[in-house]
Amino acid sequence: MFLTEEDRNEIRNQLGKLKNETELILFSQKIGCEYCTETEQLLKELTETLSNLKLVVYNPVLDETISKKYGVDKELPVIGVKSSTNPNTENVKFLGIPAGYEFTWLLSLINMVANDKYPLQPSTVDEIRKIDSLLGLKGAELELMVFVTPTCPYCPIMTINSTSFALLAKNIKALLVEVSEFPHYAQQYSVMGVPKTVLKLKVGDVIKEAFIEGALPENKFVEKIKEFIEKNM
Repeated sequence: MFLTEEDRNEIRNQLGKLKNETELILFSQKIGCEYCTETEQLLKELTETLSNLKLVVYNPVLDETISKKYGVDKELPVIGVKSSTNPNTENVKFLGIPAGYEFTWLLSLINMVANDKYPLQPSTVDEIRKIDSLLGLKGAELELMVFVTPTCPYCPIMTINSTSFALLAKNIKALLVEVSEFPHYAQQYSVMGVPKTVLKLKVGDVIKEAFIEGALPENKFVEKIKEFIEKNM
């Protein structure tokens, strides 16, 4: 058991009654996945705590169609979200178990999708919509790849903001990676500390990348994104 009764009461107080029916999606398998069982148990306890929240578990091999839709392959577990009220929920994925400080991200994800509550200033929302329009006009896509660990107190700043941006924008994706579970990413992207965010701009077959070390407030994060896009598009 992950959640005590005190935890459950605090979660209910934080999120209230969820307005929109929401599904947490877990891509998982029993064999060859170190944290799949624990992740499923955590999400199950959470969905038992909150009404209007369901858990749907998929096997990436048996459920090939939806796995392709969410871009899930062999790296597991993967958490996604789905709601009929938000067309951009497929833009968000979390690789690994959202334990420790990243449990804050999970609660924030639910609050954003189920209650339409985004932890952003109105000016930030306006800027994200402008960026999304520009990306759409150019046929481009921006991926925000954020590396985190459960013991990092600053990581939720970047995961929550990246998730907010992706849920508000058709052309922005958030890929959040618990890097200690997927060490090959640490080597590939030279992750020496967390949070580390990779900005990945895809225009046709061309991919441009930039890196942000550490946590940034939302306005500085948006500025970095704008500068990166203006330079490479």
